[in-house]
Amino acid sequence: MSDEADLIRIEEWLSGCISDADFALLEKRLSESSELRSQLRAMADLEAGLRRLALTPEVIVTEPRLIEEESKSTAGFSRWIPWGVAAAAALVAVIAWLPHFNFGRFSAGGYVTAMLVDEAGAVFAQPRLPGDVRFEPGSYELKSGMVHLRFVNGADLVVEGPAQFTIRNAFRTDLAAGRVRAIVPPTAHGFTVVTKDVAYEDVGTEFGLSMDAKTGESLMHVFDGQVNLRSGDALGSLLRSVFEGDSVGYRDGKMEDSQDIDVGAFPSPESIGHQRWIAQRKQRLTDPSLIAWFTFERGANASILVNEARRHGTSDGRIAGARWATGRWPGKQALWFERENDFSEIEIPGEYSELTVSVWLKVDRFEHEMNAILNSNGADPGDFHFQMNRLGLPRGGALGVARPVQRWVGNPVPTGKWVLVVSVISVPQRKHVIYVNGQAVMESELGSGEFLIRPGQCRLGNWLGEGYPGTSASRGLRGLVDEVSVWNRAISASEVAALTESGRPSLLWSRENPPLKVPMPKP
Repeated sequence: MSDEADLIRIEEWLSGCISDADFALLEKRLSESSELRSQLRAMADLEAGLRRLALTPEVIVTEPRLIEEESKSTAGFSRWIPWGVAAAAALVAVIAWLPHFNFGRFSAGGYVTAMLVDEAGAVFAQPRLPGDVRFEPGSYELKSGMVHLRFVNGADLVVEGPAQFTIRNAFRTDLAAGRVRAIVPPTAHGFTVVTKDVAYEDVGTEFGLSMDAKTGESLMHVFDGQVNLRSGDALGSLLRSVFEGDSVGYRDGKMEDSQDIDVGAFPSPESIGHQRWIAQRKQRLTDPSLIAWFTFERGANASILVNEARRHGTSDGRIAGARWATGRWPGKQALWFERENDFSEIEIPGEYSELTVSVWLKVDRFEHEMNAILNSNGADPGDFHFQMNRLGLPRGGALGVARPVQRWVGNPVPTGKWVLVVSVISVPQRKHVIYVNGQAVMESELGSGEFLIRPGQCRLGNWLGEGYPGTSASRGLRGLVDEVSVWNRAISASEVAALTESGRPSLLWSRENPPLKVPMPKP
């Protein structure tokens, strides 16, 4: 039974003057007493500020002035402002003790419940306007594609279409059909996805769930942490707890362990990037200037690197030594270059006054003086070279061309991270720029005189330098490559930025790279 001391602690907590010791005691008492939890719910109903702090803690923390201006008509709310930073996390921790707290009553109109942070080919039954990223409580039908929603409590929900779901509030979403993945941080402890018969309550930290509307069967796999399965009725009785690595199915009132769930079929934030890349394939191939596009999708012959753009006569590549591995996304392949003789040989026939080459790669280490990306065999005038030095600074271009001005202007390629490196050469513009993740890293002004770029027979991830006196051919790449594109024109800086954005590995990936810790060397 709660006593006066408990109520005083709640008042102190709501007023923002509770001590750490009393807060810890209050948290313990809330976990023990259902009566005290009921009293807290009643007091919270009277405290309008609880709604905003519980559902938009990041707004309270980062924009207290804005919240205060918007809340002048809400009695008592201004007292929440000074301690928003300290209480935001504490409040969610206390709320976690309230398993049946009705958050729905706090989802008032005008307050976003979830935001769209990423999508790939998403088509809703009722079209959403471009730039419309707010998801209020309500029912949604995703006819195709994928969406990644982030709730205001920090929970992530990835939904793959076709799917039908209803957002009740920040802690509950009903799934009528489709596949989802929930990633739940401590701030969203208790986030629940409810199907026809079962409520799947996450107590940390990640699970996948599918619901078949025709059969009524739901399948769930726990990727990490624990999920409590509760009855879908008002009682919310605990049916079972399921732990990391386990899968269960529920149908016709029966729950059974499942050994044959394809856990890779559940959507993830990373798979959205892969789907977006796949969806752009048709558009990419309509570009008449695209003379080669090696997508690194392993075919029946594992020694062939398939070129998707065939119109200009560039053939498939030949893989020698390099081994297949996982690329930027689950389900996407890459080639791993690790040994001295690993390479893939491709031929780019023809002569060009402009040439662009883009490569997605992840470097394990810089082992040589020069580390090859894509180089013409040998070193004849007009050959194309594209490589990195020991510091990860990219360089190269067309051999035999004077460069009156050549300078590094940006951050190098880091190790252990997927990056997009792009070399753009234009003879008419007398310009050569190398980009890393959309940012110019090397700029060169080309000398006068006419010349043509003749890539010819090239090696990806290595260099065949036979017949080039005084130079070692040890330039083998140590790392992964999972996409190579070649255009017979100089693509623009905005196009490079768009390539970087469309191919980014995940939402958490950043195009920013760490700078050199030493002065920039002279080219």
